[in-house]
Amino acid sequence: MAASVIASAWRLIARAARAWQIGLVVAGLLALPAAALLLDDVRSMVSTAPQIWVGVVITLAIVGFAIGAAIARLIARLRDEIFTDGLTGLYNRRFMDAQLVLIDSGAGRYGRHYAVLAFDLDGLKEVNDAHGHETGDLAIRAFAEALRGVLRRSDVAIRRGGDEFIAILPETPVSDARVVFARVRARLGEAREREPRLAVTVSAGAVAWRPGRSIAALVRAADELLYDAKRSGGDRLELERAA
Repeated sequence: MAASVIASAWRLIARAARAWQIGLVVAGLLALPAAALLLDDVRSMVSTAPQIWVGVVITLAIVGFAIGAAIARLIARLRDEIFTDGLTGLYNRRFMDAQLVLIDSGAGRYGRHYAVLAFDLDGLKEVNDAHGHETGDLAIRAFAEALRGVLRRSDVAIRRGGDEFIAILPETPVSDARVVFARVRARLGEAREREPRLAVTVSAGAVAWRPGRSIAALVRAADELLYDAKRSGGDRLELERAA
């Protein structure tokens, strides 16, 4: 229930954060009360000095759009604070919950399959102990950049918290998770070569949407495969077998 409310709120915020729409609303709110209060003066102005009325309308429009742009920027900033992870710039768990509701709804209605990858960094505690949490944060950001760099625009990269990440891959078979994981792993290796202190690797579990399986069960299955990968030594992907 909470996730569906968040999804609805996200759609509302996305629609609201459009400056030109807000500008039209604000201009209308400014113009209509003034015209109602000064109806006789407006009629006289239109008949005797239409150029003045045109100037008033343009002024109200400019003011309205300026206020609308400011409101749009504020809404966008609030949206980022609500749905974005501060350390990495990726989406956060709240956004993940909302997106999974939307994507899962599309899968159930139209059969648009999707895959979910759960990631966890190997060796982050050792990096923190040896070099401090600032270096650990650099390792987390390096992985976030690696993940962002390999995903498509339609994919969703999420930091759940700590060193745990999720990638949602719409309209993607789970077998393609192998390619995504290999590319992320390679990019993380390049980051280690540039900065040896970032001595982390990554483990992952990948699952596919199935009719009748809940979102909670889907994410739990991805986590279980992730833990299997870590128990097997880490730095590997465990892929869900076809049902």
